[in-house]
Amino acid sequence: MNQPLPSISSDAVLRVRSQSLRSKNLIPGVTDKVSLAIGEPDFDTPQVVIDAQIQAISSGYTHYSPQEGRSELVNAILQSAVGVAGKAFSSENILVTHGGSAGLTATILGLLNPGDVVLLEDPTYSLYLDAINLVGASVKRFSRDADGKLDFDMIDKDAKGAKLIVLCHPSNPTGAVISPTEWASFADIVKRNGLFILCDEAYEGLTYDNGFVSALDIAGLGDNLIVCRTFSKKYAMTGWRLGYLIGEPRLVASASTAHRTFNGAINSANQLAGATALLKAGEDAEKMRRVFQKRRDLMESCLRKIPTIQFRRPDGAFYFWLQYLSKLGTSLEVAAKAAEAGVMVRRGEEFGSSGKHALRLSYATDERSIEEGVARLGRVLS
Repeated sequence: MNQPLPSISSDAVLRVRSQSLRSKNLIPGVTDKVSLAIGEPDFDTPQVVIDAQIQAISSGYTHYSPQEGRSELVNAILQSAVGVAGKAFSSENILVTHGGSAGLTATILGLLNPGDVVLLEDPTYSLYLDAINLVGASVKRFSRDADGKLDFDMIDKDAKGAKLIVLCHPSNPTGAVISPTEWASFADIVKRNGLFILCDEAYEGLTYDNGFVSALDIAGLGDNLIVCRTFSKKYAMTGWRLGYLIGEPRLVASASTAHRTFNGAINSANQLAGATALLKAGEDAEKMRRVFQKRRDLMESCLRKIPTIQFRRPDGAFYFWLQYLSKLGTSLEVAAKAAEAGVMVRRGEEFGSSGKHALRLSYATDERSIEEGVARLGRVLS
């Protein structure tokens, strides 16, 4: 008997549509949808990485690997981490994970208990709240003001009695980068309140005007810090599901317990490919970063033509966070109107209550789609 076909998620439909648009000219008024919603690079994985995986498979690397990660990848992470942080780490500081998502979830499940309090920015990546809710912990939110500044007195007040602070750096969805001065304030709050800190550095290879300072470089965080990274964004490896944690050994060990329960070890060939990405694909990553910067500048110039919105220029990642007139409706309503007008965007409420009248736009797509997509959105928002 024939089995029923599996349902296809809306994200999958958007991805197929976005990919099809790359190969055709976009003409105003046509019915094709332009996607500014997808949160993944539109580049292919660097060939040197693909070749490394093919070679690994052909050489018999098709068996179980150690739960914490293969030595080849762990050593490559240690080399790159020392280059970033200027401090020595060992294999006890590292856990290879099933993408960044599993690393984040494993950390939250490993550190929190029901009733614990977590400090979380608003807006921020929605997976954090999903994992926090799974544990049964609660959340206190903090936000940047219209000028992009954080109220550290309020954060310090809320930190009393909290257990963990989660930071997305650079930020999804705003593209904000944490400055050295802000890092000093966070370090002081963590130290005085005895908080753990989880820093999601998924977009650490995608920063532009302002220099990126990793949490690994901040004095005073070491004993309380765990950093999550992924190969997905920097190396265009979203489908490879490969990431890693680096931090204080006892925190990594707690995350490892949760990770091996839900995910198990990562396949060997992908890990060897990841080691190659870290050691040999830096030039490829830099080429992609320069393209993203050019696309960011293009999207900014297009958005400047829409008088009814407010936004800040992102310093990292590949998103713009738009605030629009509240009379236009909730972000769900406006995103639906935009879809009817032929442009797909992400609704702001997905990232927190501050996004009720906001949208996230991705410039991880070609220039023609950016121009046409923003033009269509402008007609909706005007």
